[in-house]
Order: sequence, then C-alpha cells, then structure tokens
Amino acid sequence: MLILNSDFNYMQQYDSCIKSKQQQKQMKYKLLDIVETVYGETFNRLKSETRHAIDTLCFLATDKGFIYAKDTYFAQLHNLSTRTIRRVMKTLQEAGKVVKKHRSSSRHNGRGAAVYFFVDHPYFSIWAQYFNFDVQTDVQAEKAEKPCASKNKEAKKVSTYYLPNNYIKDHIMYKTIPFIKGVPKLVNQTFKDVFKDSLRDLYLRVRMAYHKVLRNISYSLSIKEIHSVAYESIHTLFTYLKTSSMSLEEQCKLVYRVAFNKFNTLLKCEEISGDQNIPYRIIRKEMLPDWFKETQEVAEQEISKIEDKSEEAEMVQMRAILAHYK
Repeated sequence: MLILNSDFNYMQQYDSCIKSKQQQKQMKYKLLDIVETVYGETFNRLKSETRHAIDTLCFLATDKGFIYAKDTYFAQLHNLSTRTIRRVMKTLQEAGKVVKKHRSSSRHNGRGAAVYFFVDHPYFSIWAQYFNFDVQTDVQAEKAEKPCASKNKEAKKVSTYYLPNNYIKDHIMYKTIPFIKGVPKLVNQTFKDVFKDSLRDLYLRVRMAYHKVLRNISYSLSIKEIHSVAYESIHTLFTYLKTSSMSLEEQCKLVYRVAFNKFNTLLKCEEISGDQNIPYRIIRKEMLPDWFKETQEVAEQEISKIEDKSEEAEMVQMRAILAHYK
C-alpha cells in the first residue's frame, strides 16, 4: 500500500494531540520507554549517538504518531550511518512497535520515502482505520521469507535413530512459558496471572516515575534497582487490592506515586553519599639530604634540654609553695 500525496497532506494538516510542552515530554518519555523495553539491557550498551537518534525519533513522533524524515537526515544529524538508522527501525518493526509504509514517489510511479507509524501512540487507531492496515499482518509481511526451490530433488536421508515422543515433550526447552512483553522477569513471574495485560501499563508508570525523578538529580540507578522498585510498587498495589477495588487508572496512579517516592528516596541517598568528603592524611615520602637530618637531630636535643630545665624549675616552684603551707 502506498500513501498518496493527498493522503499525506491530510496527515500533515491533522490536529496535533499535544497541547503543551508537558504533554509533549510525557509522550516522548512514553515512546522512549517502549523502545527501551524492546532493546532490554542492550539499550544501555548502544552508542550515545544511537541513543540520541532514538530520542529524536520519539520526539518527532509525539505530535501525530508518525515520522517521515529520511534515514540520511538522522544520520547526518547524529553523525551515524544510514545502516544504523535502518537497523533501529527494523528492530522496532520486528517487535511490532512500528508500522512502515511508503509514500508514492513524485518522480515515478513507484514508492518513495518511508513513513513510520508508532503503534503505541494515541493517534495510531486513527491512521489504522484511515489506511485500513493491521499491525500483525504488516509485521508478518516484514518477517516472511522468500521461498526457494531445492537444487537437488534426491530423496532425503532418514535418520535411523528416533527419540521417543515422551522425551521431546518433557524436555525443558519444549515448554513455553507465557509472559507479558516489556516487563521484567521477576515482575512477570509474580504478577502476570493477577494483572495480565494491564501489568505492562503499571510497569510503564514506574518507568515514567523514574524519568521524572531523574530530571532534577544527576545520579542514576542500575537496571536491577529499577526492577526492584517496580516489584515493590506493584506488590504494594497487590496488597491494597485485597481490601478494596480500584479502576485501572487509579491503580496506575497508585503505582506511580509509590515508585516516585521510592526513586526519590534512593536517588537522594546516592547524592548525599556521593557529596560527602572522606578525610585523608597526606604522607610525604621525599628523600631528605644528610645535612638536614643532622640539623634536625641538634634541634631535637636542644628542645629536650629546655623541657628538662622547665621540669626542674617547675619542681622547685612546687616545693616553695608547699613549704609556705607547712
């Protein structure tokens, strides 16, 4: 499917869902958190230029949920190769977080520049209905392999050793464990049966609270600490739901407040411990000349004589005082 010029003009003239800078920041951090969950722990190992390019991608998609800038634009802006930008977008496509479509070219009848739609943006349902495309179908089309014919049509060799069916089914790699995508393993194992798909929204609020606290403090936490706070915050909600009922939005707000307080406490403790000055003693180990040692020994002897004389004079004075009271 190609996006015609009239449709593209309609997309550009459509009203933005962003009404203030605060909303734009929240939307950018939401999209950025989704990209981080796709990469997982490898996101922090990316080059800083690549992370800045991803930040720019999310920022440009905040208004209407799509970006149409070429790969060369991001490559020149962040001093990267176009291959790196294409690799990032391909990763998001395979994860089902981005849908790729092409504009019709003005020079020929073929396809032109690519347009990327973010699935988790509020406007995605509008574009999906307008262009009549489905996320799962598009992702499967990207992953589909081209069939190729076999060169030799000879009969395949059949192994003479067969494994019993019971062994294959009971093997640990045969069993698939369902999980909520984009949520840490510990949180998945504990709360996936309780919150199901809403667990993703709860964890997203924890990430938003972390980024909110991180703006005013220069220190950061490790991924293990972030996952620990997420577990404690969602466990607090789980304990609270045993005695009362809440809507999904109220649950998200409660998890956000608990996570915000925990992150604020942890990061302030890190900042205080980092600012403390540890006292230390300077030990000088320079080689002194021989003449300095000799003069130092003579000075020490004179000081000891003066101290001895002062002690004798003090004893004489004390005896005179005692004789006065007899």
